[in-house]
Amino acid sequence: MIDFKSLSSNQRFALNVFIPLLYFFPLAGVYFSPKNFGFGHPEIVPIALAIGGVGMGIWILGMISLGKSLAVLPGTDALKTGGIYRFFRHPIYVGINLTLFGLLSACGSVFGMVYMAVVVIPLNIYRAREEEKALLEKFGDSYRAYLKKTIF
Repeated sequence: MIDFKSLSSNQRFALNVFIPLLYFFPLAGVYFSPKNFGFGHPEIVPIALAIGGVGMGIWILGMISLGKSLAVLPGTDALKTGGIYRFFRHPIYVGINLTLFGLLSACGSVFGMVYMAVVVIPLNIYRAREEEKALLEKFGDSYRAYLKKTIF
């Protein structure tokens, strides 16, 4: 595990650039690779796009709810429990996963789905665990109570 507090400002900057790029790579791969819309089942394309749209909405609501607290690396000064955070502890990660799943399914990208399963989902789980450790350390029982009221 990385101790984010001990990173230099250059290392933090590099992670702030590198981590979002990991979400971009499957989309770039899909864009440049052959498409098999809906994995050969075009009727699932609208459903997949709807899932992607819901994911994008959750992602955006998470970012709006965080406001100036939005950051790539864990750490915050305030515990956000309102808005979309009433339901999800990590709406941005849920939104990213749903958005990518929907778009990658609509395009029928095996590469994208494998990349998502091997890189994106494990990255989001790791980031969520690191954030939860930092929030438990900072907010203790308040965060434990919040954990019981929400889902991932």
